[in-house]
Amino acid sequence: MQLARSAGDIGGSRMSRSEITVAMVAAMPYPWAKASSIRVGNLVRALASEHHDIRVKVFSYQGTDEFPQSERIDSHRVGGFNADIKRYYNWPNKILANAKLILALWRERHKIDVVHCHTIEGLGIALAFKVLSLSRAPICIDVHGPILLELVHYGLIPNWRFVIASVAALEKCMLRNVSHAFVSNEGLKTLLAERIPDERVSVVFDYVDLDVFSPERIDAIRVAELAQRYKPSNEQLIAYIGMFKDYQGVDYLIRAFAALATKRTELRLLLVGDGPCRAQYEEIIQQHGIASKIIMPGLVPHGEVVNWLAVSDLVISARVDNEITRAGFVSQMPEYLAMGKIAVATSVSGCPYLLRDGGGILVAANSDQALVEGIDQALQLTPEARSAMIAKACENVGQFTWQQGIAEVYRVYRNLLNSQPRKNIA
Repeated sequence: MQLARSAGDIGGSRMSRSEITVAMVAAMPYPWAKASSIRVGNLVRALASEHHDIRVKVFSYQGTDEFPQSERIDSHRVGGFNADIKRYYNWPNKILANAKLILALWRERHKIDVVHCHTIEGLGIALAFKVLSLSRAPICIDVHGPILLELVHYGLIPNWRFVIASVAALEKCMLRNVSHAFVSNEGLKTLLAERIPDERVSVVFDYVDLDVFSPERIDAIRVAELAQRYKPSNEQLIAYIGMFKDYQGVDYLIRAFAALATKRTELRLLLVGDGPCRAQYEEIIQQHGIASKIIMPGLVPHGEVVNWLAVSDLVISARVDNEITRAGFVSQMPEYLAMGKIAVATSVSGCPYLLRDGGGILVAANSDQALVEGIDQALQLTPEARSAMIAKACENVGQFTWQQGIAEVYRVYRNLLNSQPRKNIA
């Protein structure tokens, strides 16, 4: 499939090259070292770098990292949200910040051509803005996971039949007002089939920005510091970098590591991240008596990930197989591969595609033993086999970049605006 096309070819007709202002609505901290926030950042950077007729206004909660500087990216970040993991998934924690986002959008109403919102909560903010401002700007939604399942999973709604039915009806009503949906994988497209017609849904994977993971981004001094601290005697680091959520399977990884560590004393397990399962993971670590071999530095800025990957010897995705992961995508995996790392992953959430043709080691999900065998296989690779696997992984990920993937988002924007008058405010 040809991804890159000239503006004049998009949509089958000559299109206006006038500037498009996109309101990127993210009901989450931004920038922040969390998969959803990272996806927002990748979209924003790719739009601004690949299409010079795009201006992006980011509406989000105040993040912990530095906002990217660009003359065509504006920041509209609001306070009132507590990003502490224990309070993150809590409606009272979100209401004030969401109200501020709606107000911030209203203030910029005359400048917005397209609203690109993230998750069902972002859609609620976009719809409130549309009603209050009488905006005619088309609304696109970026769906990161199965909406209803995630609301239940994170405890934002109770798993009661009448609540599920009511929220499903509300979701269906809200999605009727969406002009186009972007989903991060084919499984989500299938789930949305009853809500949004197929022609109004595009699959836009969690691609990788190779520039972010280029050798020039590695801080040699920082890497040397990490190596001196965590690998003083040439220890080998097995790494997971991501959020501590139950579907990530980090508990399986810890148990697999405990089994391996009894015969491979040089191994250390690096768990970079945080989340609601941290206490559970710490309990498993204590039960197996491996606390001295575990490194848990917490969340790190996304720009720092390259340094942690540089010091790692092996990277793991131990995701379980369930309803959420079948409609999900391992957004970290392209980053792992872009750094030239040997990866061991369960066969879910896009990993069979990314690690195809020998680009990594795939194992069965939901199994400590499968992870033990996969990691052991990776550790026994010859230098030649390692080089071949890394080369294939780099080839795979080289065809999986935001520079290619953003073309579909741009095409949708142009088609939506061509189908209506340019003036958005009645």
